[in-house]
Amino acid sequence: MKFKVLRGFFRKEMVALLRDPVLMVAILIMPVVQMILLSGAITFQATNLRLIMRNAPNDVVAERIYDHAIGSGFFVDAAIDENRDAADAVRGGAADVAIVMPSDGIGRALVRGDAEIQILIDAVNILKAHSIDAYLRAIIGGVLLDENQMNVNAPIRFHSRILFNPQLNTKFFMVPSMVAILVFLALLILISVSIAKEKETGTMETLLSAPISKYDIIMGKVVPYLVVSGVVMMLIVFAGALLFRVPFVGSGMMFLLSFLIFCVPGCGIGVWLATYTHTQQQAMLGLIIVAFLALMLSGAIISAENMPIVLRVISYINPLSHYAYLVRNIMLKGPDWIYFVRHAGAMLASGCVIWVIAIRRFKTTL
Repeated sequence: MKFKVLRGFFRKEMVALLRDPVLMVAILIMPVVQMILLSGAITFQATNLRLIMRNAPNDVVAERIYDHAIGSGFFVDAAIDENRDAADAVRGGAADVAIVMPSDGIGRALVRGDAEIQILIDAVNILKAHSIDAYLRAIIGGVLLDENQMNVNAPIRFHSRILFNPQLNTKFFMVPSMVAILVFLALLILISVSIAKEKETGTMETLLSAPISKYDIIMGKVVPYLVVSGVVMMLIVFAGALLFRVPFVGSGMMFLLSFLIFCVPGCGIGVWLATYTHTQQQAMLGLIIVAFLALMLSGAIISAENMPIVLRVISYINPLSHYAYLVRNIMLKGPDWIYFVRHAGAMLASGCVIWVIAIRRFKTTL
């Protein structure tokens, strides 16, 4: 190729790039933003694990174990009623882990030679479960050695009960996460690209000139793909159950309601994104940016509790976070309706805000 021809093409492409602000933002600015956010968000070290302990009154050694666990930075106080049963607290989602000490004190049990410490672990999030047992064994052993309560060969037994995923099967964690992620992607891709295609081909002008309101146009673009996304969700659930034996122990009604409520913010984000794009190429670039950030800050793959406080706040606002928590807990755990209402309310609140912005930005003129 001749240098003059190459220079002409280079100048042409640079001019086209500079004239497309959406593409410029996607290429030059968003990678820096993603690097800054995700460098703080992506960590596989489990922290902020909610811990409770049940021990005998005046068991000084047990209290020191608890203090060391909280002071380690890995655990936080679950802050629940002291009279609540430990297993019930873990099953109900109030705590990630519970330590149950011998009823007459760990010191006396060590003297008798029958010391047994029970550790109850919520394994709905497998990344947490892998870390909790190792953290606690190291902390407890270290405290007992420091207190001269045991030597290396002391007769102490740890009895760990892994709840909701006893085999620590990674597929039990990933399949529910993929349900939430793929439903979100289906909504965004189908809705935003469909609206962008209407703009790119010029048929949006025909729709806007027809005797229908913009609400009719939006609903006409949303409802069909909502149904398609529902089919996608059911296919993933059935495939997970048949191929990987992922259990479904919760309420089917709660599961369906979770999907319908998530569609409020999910569809709103798709429409909102479409208001910033005029071509399918722009829509796909916007999808990559929005979907990637929403996924990484959702807790569907990386635990949100491990993130810095600012990113944890963003994660709590992110509707995908709440949907991922609901799907995972409904499939593996069977939560109560109070848990459902808390996350469903957060999704509806964010959805209402998103829809107000999306509708205001949706122009009825070209």
